[in-house]
Amino acid sequence: MKAEILARKPPITATPDMRIKDVAKIMAERKIGLVVIVEKNQPDVAIGVVSERDLVRAVANNVGLNLPVKEIMSSPVITVEGEEPIWNVAKIMREHNIRHVVVTNKGKLYGVISIRDLVAEESVLKSLIEYGIPEEHRPSAD
Repeated sequence: MKAEILARKPPITATPDMRIKDVAKIMAERKIGLVVIVEKNQPDVAIGVVSERDLVRAVANNVGLNLPVKEIMSSPVITVEGEEPIWNVAKIMREHNIRHVVVTNKGKLYGVISIRDLVAEESVLKSLIEYGIPEEHRPSAD
């Protein structure tokens, strides 16, 4: 299976000048864990992402929630092309310790895959098992 098949599309986006609290509200209302940050004049190019982790860090560090989201966004963005096999997407997520990956199509923003998307699909799990992860590279159980 390829990444483009599993990607949730279109991705939910925001601009870097939006307030942190407004992006958090979008995430809560849409029940999503990641918003892709794009410029108004280039809505198909991801310049950053804001995840639940970024929001938690902001609150823990007393960052003003009226500040622009560019202050807490993660950049550069970890992306995969839509043609990427799903087992490699899982590998990339593990290597970078991330729960979401942005999917592109010929470099243009296409969608997002979350760890939940990976584990929710029986066919994806079978693919991950088929390609396997060598025992010595599996993450620890803690």
